Amino acid sequence: MKLKKRSISKAVLILSIGTLISKILGFVRELVVAYKFGAGSITDAFVLTNSIPPIIFSALGSAITISYIPIYQSINDSEEKNYFTSCVANFIAVILVIGCVLICFFPRFVLSFFGAGMPEETRKYATVMLRIATFSFIPASLAHLFKAFSQSNGNFWSTSAYGVVTNIVIIVITMFAVDETYWMLSVGTVMASIIGLVMVTVIALKSGFRYCLALDLNEAHLSKMFKLAIPLIIEDVASNMTILVDRNLASFLSSGTISGLGYAGTLGNVASVLISSSIVTATFPAFSKMISRGKQADFEKEFTHYGKIIICLMCPISAALIFFAKDVVVLVFQHGAFSTSASKIVWESLICYAIGIVPSAMQTYYLRLFYALKDTKTPVIIKLLSFSLNIILNIASYKLLGHIGIALSTSLSFVAAYYGLGFFLNKKYKYESIKYLSIKMIVSIIWISMVAFLINILFGRIIIVKSLFARLSIELFVFVIIYLVVELVVDAPMVKRVIK
Repeated sequence: MKLKKRSISKAVLILSIGTLISKILGFVRELVVAYKFGAGSITDAFVLTNSIPPIIFSALGSAITISYIPIYQSINDSEEKNYFTSCVANFIAVILVIGCVLICFFPRFVLSFFGAGMPEETRKYATVMLRIATFSFIPASLAHLFKAFSQSNGNFWSTSAYGVVTNIVIIVITMFAVDETYWMLSVGTVMASIIGLVMVTVIALKSGFRYCLALDLNEAHLSKMFKLAIPLIIEDVASNMTILVDRNLASFLSSGTISGLGYAGTLGNVASVLISSSIVTATFPAFSKMISRGKQADFEKEFTHYGKIIICLMCPISAALIFFAKDVVVLVFQHGAFSTSASKIVWESLICYAIGIVPSAMQTYYLRLFYALKDTKTPVIIKLLSFSLNIILNIASYKLLGHIGIALSTSLSFVAAYYGLGFFLNKKYKYESIKYLSIKMIVSIIWISMVAFLINILFGRIIIVKSLFARLSIELFVFVIIYLVVELVVDAPMVKRVIK
């Protein structure tokens, strides 16, 4: 088990470093777009069209790649593994090519579902950009599959480097885009996906992958994967329906709301992707192997340990984003064409999104446990209920609260999904650690939020620091020091292990 722990820790480190660099570059990308185009029709069209292909196709792509790893781990023969992987890749390619061609021919029909209330000017930009951006998802989906192949073979470098490479390509191409050549934003997305696919394919080949031209839908392992994937597809379709509702409702609000929510979501997702997604991605193959070999005691011990790490790292980030959101957004985004009113939309949305950061991270962690157990039905039911709650809250609140209602509804649905998943893990599989993790999360959120609130009051009303950068730096420094001191006293062994 020591070797396993070192392997997981190494994978988490690789993924975290790559994700950190990727997210920094992602921020630069967002800043370049915001600086050059502000928060208006072009950015609304860009955010919308960049999200449509994943909404339509990710149900298939993500379901297949998630269900792929447990099935792959159960195969012993290397040639059989390559044949299985090739069949999956060819199936994804055929389905996505057909779908992308249809969207390319009927872009306005698609846009009528995803942005019913958008102004005609935004629709004009979006039509052109959608025709281009759609084709980014073919290489992007294949890249996800080959990253899963590499992860299953203990190689996490492709996953770590993918976001870095694609963001660099997008930034370079975006630098040359102007109002008259706005379509270059979508060209950058397509080029980045193609280059990213080439990179992860090379790494997969070095990890042992050998492609064969085959599409055997009756292949035994492919059939098993489809059975696991069907509930995941249903779950993903429901998830994308909530995004569809969000985008449509936002399109009826003021110009810039869609992109404002997008920028807030980007800020809110940084921590989740950097920390929780790195841990989830690194542990999923190992957890699947432990469960398949019947090592339940070892598995639950490791599951509890990494769950505590997620809580330990995510709670302070959530509290910081809630209480320092305005300063963060103004410092990061309010430059060039980005107005004060646009900043207000972003930081108000960010506060609401930040409420759901920890539950969102933990529900993703719990979901992977269900998938490692090859139970995809139970989480689908729970997620469907949470998505329904999100849609109901969205429709009920968007007229009264606007973008705040949309963002808050998302966070509340994450909270509901987290507790639903935890309840069934405890009841159905008797994992006692679920109750412990829930209590630790609640206690951590409460006390660290109180610290963040007091620091916000201290430097916002009592000690006046004129420089925004200096004030935010001092606030975050004091906040982090207090948090680390308390955690070292309360849970020293775990903090030391996290630092190592």
